[in-house]
Amino acid sequence: MSTYRVKKALSPIRRFVGKALWTGARNVRSDYIAAIIFYLIHHKRFSLLVGQKTFSERIMLRNARPDPRYASLSDKHEVRAFVEEKIGPDYLIPVYAVADDMTGFDFSSLPRAFVMKATHGSGWVRLVEDQSKENIEDLRDLAKLWLSQNYYLAFREGHYKSLKPRIIFEQLLLEDGVPADDYKIHCFRKNGQLTQIVQVHSDRFRNHKVNLFSSDWTYLEMSHGFEQAPPETVKKPDQLEELLDIADRLSASINYVRVDLYVSSGRVFFGELTFTPGAGSLRFHPKEADRQWATLFDKDDHSVSDES
Repeated sequence: MSTYRVKKALSPIRRFVGKALWTGARNVRSDYIAAIIFYLIHHKRFSLLVGQKTFSERIMLRNARPDPRYASLSDKHEVRAFVEEKIGPDYLIPVYAVADDMTGFDFSSLPRAFVMKATHGSGWVRLVEDQSKENIEDLRDLAKLWLSQNYYLAFREGHYKSLKPRIIFEQLLLEDGVPADDYKIHCFRKNGQLTQIVQVHSDRFRNHKVNLFSSDWTYLEMSHGFEQAPPETVKKPDQLEELLDIADRLSASINYVRVDLYVSSGRVFFGELTFTPGAGSLRFHPKEADRQWATLFDKDDHSVSDES
């Protein structure tokens, strides 16, 4: 029998096993067991995660056993106080409103353009460039949907479990009429030594591309699952030193965190702190990069984490 026929014959079995694993990961009581299953699903190999030899293993284990500090720092509203204390208020995106009930929320109180996002999850974001062209009830229903959900249940990232559901409305940051580029600064600390890798997201809402650079803007020939732009087309930001400095100051007491920043009209703005990128599901190319990233930061001290 040909290889193709064998693969075709096994496809229904693989789909059944995959569905069973997903169901098990989401329903099993232990966050640690869920992390082991999710690791198997995404990386196609079994690991108890305790060796923490790869970046992905460390992030998966962090999902199950997060440092208690991560909860408030992952909340997109509560983290603002931390940012203001560390680097001042000038880097905060202006906020128009925060709501925990959308039933009677008055959208007419907002400006024409704004960003609507949930404070208790990741990826729950809606850019509104002109609300007069939007169906307001659709926006309200979307916000209500976010409020009804616990993001923790999606991938069992423990630091999201107890966050209060809220919707925050922020200023829409534009650059030349399009959403501002996103600079995600990976901050690794090992024995007190800081290493930073800059992840640049360009044209995020039309032709999304992601490139990685070292802190001196040397192109890194690696990716973790996203299509890349030709590196020569990704301009080094004039504010690179400021971006790196802000990320350093915000990550000072943490062995690994990704500090998400924006540049709009020449100014740097804080986006969020990300402790578990992709919930540990990112697939590195080349694969060796997964191990290399793990060597850049100290292992988490899970003696201070909340066990499930």
